[in-house]
Amino acid sequence: MLHALVWLGLNERAVFRYQGARFRLYDTTLTHLMFFHPTRWHGAIDLALLRQLLRPGDTIVDIGANVGSHAIPLAKLLGASSPVHAFEPHPRVFAQLQANARLNRLPNLHLYNLALGDRAGEVAFTDVRSDDCNRVLPDGAGALTVPMTRLDDFAPLANASITLLKIDVEGYEPFVLRGAEATLTRTDFLYLEANAMHACEYGVSVQDLADSLRARGWTLYRVADSATLTRLPERPTVTEWENWLATRSVDALRERLAGQGVRILPDDE
Repeated sequence: MLHALVWLGLNERAVFRYQGARFRLYDTTLTHLMFFHPTRWHGAIDLALLRQLLRPGDTIVDIGANVGSHAIPLAKLLGASSPVHAFEPHPRVFAQLQANARLNRLPNLHLYNLALGDRAGEVAFTDVRSDDCNRVLPDGAGALTVPMTRLDDFAPLANASITLLKIDVEGYEPFVLRGAEATLTRTDFLYLEANAMHACEYGVSVQDLADSLRARGWTLYRVADSATLTRLPERPTVTEWENWLATRSVDALRERLAGQGVRILPDDE
């Protein structure tokens, strides 16, 4: 059905439901996952866990929001008392995020066409049309350039207390965190991708990412599934990528998840 709609140029007129929200049927990898595998792909696992962790009134920041697979369902679930700030740097994907947001009419959802990193200026970005997981180009020569700033310098979030900072930027996570030192002191939980495949292209590793966060007082857990968190070992093995949940207070994490059926386990290595 999707291929026929794409061939006819009608796919973007089609709307489907995902995690309680409405989305346009874009011909992108992430949208395909949401449409064909709405309960089985890793984003659905993310949301199942985050639904248990978060509460109305929480403040969410989503860096690498893509078409809104996380930001839109969370904004809808948590309601008007929970501001959700979503950053997506690629202009084409940002336009898709905007269109999906309009479908859901969420006054608590705030969108920014901006990259976040460890400096202000512009950054080279990939422009792969068939794959919406575009990312910063480490060699500085890209198909397009996008504006970038540090999260610490982003005025709308100055002094804001953040419940959850979600970062999925295809290996560029350490640079986003370097530009968010002050913001991290006002953040309760991190949900981030540890991407061993791409991190090395930026001269960093998932070990660097883990060490940096631990040095700043964070306790890290692997997200095994929506009901299992496993304490990250001192020297984690990540062959491709995985998601981590980090907390400043293990007690606060346990309190949030109490009675939710989520197991918090010691490390497995």
